[in-house]
Amino acid sequence: MKVSKHVERLLRQGKKSKELIELGFPKSVVTRVRRKLRREKATLRAKVPEGTARGVSRVRTTAEMTDQTAAMWQKPQSIANDLQEVDSLVKSLSEVQLLITAAREFGYYRRQFCSYHKDGICTFQTWPNQGEIPQGIGEPVLSESEPSEWYIKPSPPYCAMCTLPLESRLDDLEVEVSGNPLSRAKYQFTCKGCGSKGYIAAKIKCTKCGCETYWGWLPNK
Repeated sequence: MKVSKHVERLLRQGKKSKELIELGFPKSVVTRVRRKLRREKATLRAKVPEGTARGVSRVRTTAEMTDQTAAMWQKPQSIANDLQEVDSLVKSLSEVQLLITAAREFGYYRRQFCSYHKDGICTFQTWPNQGEIPQGIGEPVLSESEPSEWYIKPSPPYCAMCTLPLESRLDDLEVEVSGNPLSRAKYQFTCKGCGSKGYIAAKIKCTKCGCETYWGWLPNK
């Protein structure tokens, strides 16, 4: 083996230049081989940044993939949250719709017994001009007798929210009904002939032509 190769191998194994000279290797050979190895090492170092950059690039790519994975994981959760919000909104809208429906039905019911509701117009309250009437409570109507008074055709929900007491009117209706001998006959009558209950009818007569007929509850044929 050449001396230079021997020296190169020993230097690569970690031996120091001083140790090799002390072992008897020529100083010039040791110095020349050491410079050669340094140049190779310098060349390798010059190429390291490129490799390092690639390594950094790979690390960034891994980080980006991690972020992407996290985003992909968060996306279904975000969709689930959005769906939950939509579901809550739908439920809220359904509840509001139920309240509106109930208010409308109750409003129609109150109109039947309200003494201030005449010909579709609420006469309980008036306004000096149309601009002062709150929106949404009903259709403004100008009084025929008083040009400075405005009424409304109230909406059913507005009638449902009305605070006017109806007890007095209901008491009057109860007195009127109790004075009618047929008011509760449907629920108290039992035929002695066939035993059927509730099938009753009164004989009525047209006062114009004299035609007679029966008015009441008839059994299904």
